[in-house]
This record gives sequence, C-alpha cells and structure tokens, in this order.
Amino acid sequence: MSSRLLLRIAAVLAFITCLGHTIGTFMEVPAEQTAMHETIAQMKRTLVPMPVGPARSYMQILDGNNLCTSLLLALCGALLFIVSSAPTSQATRQITLLTALALGCFSLLSALYFFPVPTAFTGLASLLSFVAMKRQA
Repeated sequence: MSSRLLLRIAAVLAFITCLGHTIGTFMEVPAEQTAMHETIAQMKRTLVPMPVGPARSYMQILDGNNLCTSLLLALCGALLFIVSSAPTSQATRQITLLTALALGCFSLLSALYFFPVPTAFTGLASLLSFVAMKRQA
C-alpha cells in the first residue's frame, strides 16, 4: 500500500471520528435520563470565573471544548489529505509525524476517558500515518 493511500485512509478515519464526535456533542439527551438532565442543569447553573472576561458555566466550557476537539480532528484529517498529495519532503514528513503524534495522543486519552470507537479510529489513523511517514523516507 502506498503512503498516499495510507494517509488518505488515516484522514478518512480522522474525519469519521470528527463527525461522530460532533453529532454526539449535539445529540439530545432522552427525557427518561433524568439524572443526566439534572446534571446538565447543574452544569448550566454553575459559573466558573475566568481570568479574563465574564464567568462561563461548566456547560459552556464543555461545549467549547467539544467544538475545539471536533475542529482539531477535522484539521488533522485535512492535513493528512494535503500531505498525501504533496511531494515528499522534510516538511511533509514532519507534518505527518506531528499529526500522527496528535492522533496517537487523542487515541490514548480516548482510551483513558471515553470509549473504544474513537480510541480505535484515531489509533489506527495514527498508526497508518506513522507507517506512511516511514515509507516516505
């Protein structure tokens, strides 16, 4: 398998993870999950003082963090697509390495704090990116 194909598969995996994360962020919580609704209400009421600017609720902070995560996953996918089409150079290998490391760290954190699907997808994307980088050398 060529490094170009490996990087494109890794990019698709990053995009799928981004899509799943974004959909999950905005999914409505079923009405029967009353404990979850109580927790969300408490998160919306609890304000956190910010070093600069107005206080934000825990829910606002969580939503912002979720959107940042989706954005970074999309950017990782886009970088891998761009690098897959670019001529091999020291810069493309470095971009591939950094993106592979970012996805690997994302996978590790997903394994520790979340669930298996993003762990597997970002872990595989990281591994494919590392293999592609080695083939670019």
